[in-house]
Amino acid sequence: MDKKGFSLIEIIFVILTITIIITVAVSKFDSALNNTNITKIKSDILQIRAGINLYKNKMILKNETLSFDSLDDNDNKLFNKVLQTPILSSKENSARAWSKISDTKYKVFLDRSNALEFIFDPTQYTFDCDISNTLCSELNL
Repeated sequence: MDKKGFSLIEIIFVILTITIIITVAVSKFDSALNNTNITKIKSDILQIRAGINLYKNKMILKNETLSFDSLDDNDNKLFNKVLQTPILSSKENSARAWSKISDTKYKVFLDRSNALEFIFDPTQYTFDCDISNTLCSELNL
């Protein structure tokens, strides 16, 4: 018998195989994207902390009193007193979006539903994660 096409079983098997491959690829991509977001947030935090230390050391070397109530002016450019390139404030709850809550409190979103709060202590010159949030300890912040 001369075979001119594919049987229904062969077509179903190919579609099933392609579906499994796509499912695995999408889950790996989602995991990689999440890891990228966390790495970017950690990088932002390290830059902010380094900027605070640089500002503090500069004031000490100039023999000036440290008067440092907030990390930025009250606009949408966050951390502009300690970073050369400020982070733009965002109103939406998307990954890596920073927003200002008060003069000393900031929030960054890991994704649409998970956020971390950071508190700037102007007396100690620290920028630390809110210790009541379990995500802070999980991310080693």
